[in-house]
Amino acid sequence: MNFIIRLLMTISSVSFFCIVFLLFNQIYFFKSQLGVFWWIIIFIYISIPFVLAFITLLCCRVLSADKLSNAKNIETSNNDFLANYLSFFFVAMSVKSENMILFYVVFGMTVLFTFFSRVSYFNPTFLIFGFNFYYVQTIDNVKVMLITKKKLKNPKDLIISHVKRINDYTFIEI
Repeated sequence: MNFIIRLLMTISSVSFFCIVFLLFNQIYFFKSQLGVFWWIIIFIYISIPFVLAFITLLCCRVLSADKLSNAKNIETSNNDFLANYLSFFFVAMSVKSENMILFYVVFGMTVLFTFFSRVSYFNPTFLIFGFNFYYVQTIDNVKVMLITKKKLKNPKDLIISHVKRINDYTFIEI
């Protein structure tokens, strides 16, 4: 189950790549059937990453429960991965619709690299949903990522008893 949730998180976090590609290359499915209501397609495109993120958050509820406490240091990581996502937009805009094979290769590599990195847990739509990303260093000098809606400042006050373990170094509070 953990593999499926990680895959969902990855697809959800890189879904903007596809949306930017489709919009930039003006690929609108069912445009001829909608006529003057073509803007509905754009609305659907833009809503896809949010729907995927919401589904991902729902699936995270089935992960194993854990407790996170005894922090030595807390640092925010909300902005650490933003440059990665901006690069997704630039890459998506540089691939032309005439070269779909290139798009599939680049998108596949992006999904693969994102899946095997910590970047897949950072999802810009989570920020819009009110989540924050923190690096928490435990008293054992282990650095973990915590995804939570709480605003954390003082490591001594960190006691979160209802987190879900995504992997050994990443936790989410739902």
